[in-house]
Amino acid sequence: MDIKFKSQFPFYEVWYGKLNIDTQRAFWFRYTLLHGQHQESALWALFFDQDKITYQKKSFILENIRLSSDEIHLPQGKLTHSLCKGELPHIKWTLSYKNRGGSFDPIPPLLKLLHLTQSHTHTPMIDLEFSGTIEVENNIHTFQKARGMIGHVWGKKQAHAWAWAHCNHFKESQDIIFEGLSGEIQIFKKTLKPLTSLYLKWNGKEYYFNTLMHLFKTSSSYGYGFWNFTATHPEIILEGKIKSLPQNIAQVQYTDTDGSTLYCYNSKKANLELTLCNRKNHQKMTLHAEHTAALEWVTRTPMMERSRL
Repeated sequence: MDIKFKSQFPFYEVWYGKLNIDTQRAFWFRYTLLHGQHQESALWALFFDQDKITYQKKSFILENIRLSSDEIHLPQGKLTHSLCKGELPHIKWTLSYKNRGGSFDPIPPLLKLLHLTQSHTHTPMIDLEFSGTIEVENNIHTFQKARGMIGHVWGKKQAHAWAWAHCNHFKESQDIIFEGLSGEIQIFKKTLKPLTSLYLKWNGKEYYFNTLMHLFKTSSSYGYGFWNFTATHPEIILEGKIKSLPQNIAQVQYTDTDGSTLYCYNSKKANLELTLCNRKNHQKMTLHAEHTAALEWVTRTPMMERSRL
């Protein structure tokens, strides 16, 4: 499982995943550890069913998480190379998954080499098929081959703010995959403009927008329920618009290693529109995902305080 935690302090590590059963139902899960001012391990879950969202989190002492190359184990859940399970009071899941291949590393090697970011992220399994059962408040959802992913985040401190999106459930084809990350990091207590890294698999080809130049040149604007971006590749120009309705957004709070709070506005039922423009012949193609894209916006200021600014 590529465990990074070796008792470092401060440190946090997250394994997370999501899947879309259909356009009405989606699921998000997390297995986490926090070794900072506050210490814990935790199991998290969100289930989206039409306009209803069910959220659960169970915290344990840090020592209750058991880590190995084959398994992440919590008292009420586990994640392996082919299985994820969890049992919370209102959400229970037993899922197997099959890896369809592919991964994405949004951080350029130079940034890692220079230690310019205290947080690292990698998507080792960008395209999965989940099968199994999720029970939500005594309602059982059984399904086969629901598309999703599993990601991994770790470091000394979380980024200042970010937007993240993923989709492998497009109307045009089941072979299209998109993932993007746009984050604000602090260097010498100064917050940089959003640095953006993107990935697209389309028509059997992979397009990476994750070089150091892409991070600084890709335009990106995001906020509550939206993210817009434009990126350039030697072959294509990629424009993206992601939106989520308020009733499909859950607010989840994270605790950073220094004890500060982050607010995650989390949707797994967003709409995504990608426009690809061929740089040679200027032909355009638009790809659509309706209520099957993941969109998360994480900020240090809650919406209530922002409305007073």
